[in-house]
Amino acid sequence: MRKLHLDWQGYFQADEKTVRAKVGDRAGVYKLSRLQKDGSLKPFCVGQAPSLAMRLLEHLTSLEENCVKEELKKGECQFRFAYLYTKEDLDAAEQALYKRYGPKCNTAPAPSAEEVEVNHN
Repeated sequence: MRKLHLDWQGYFQADEKTVRAKVGDRAGVYKLSRLQKDGSLKPFCVGQAPSLAMRLLEHLTSLEENCVKEELKKGECQFRFAYLYTKEDLDAAEQALYKRYGPKCNTAPAPSAEEVEVNHN
């Protein structure tokens, strides 16, 4: 099995100002997580985007009520991201994140991709 190393950036506070300051207009994968009572972070949404900044801002500024908005209201949330360069790597990394976390806010199926091993932290 191929190993795909993700150069994770963050954890950063999940808010519009931080996304604008920390995230570039580049392709990659991301995790949105909520801080648990025991101090751990539990991912509730993972994904990929051709522009990470735009996608994270969509999640954070949407007026539509949805699972992500509900999780953001429940307590402190943070995000991480890793830039990637090929569609093949984006799909493979997103599939691995789905498989590892089973995030409750992801309702669409994971992309069909080569199975890879990724570092989750």
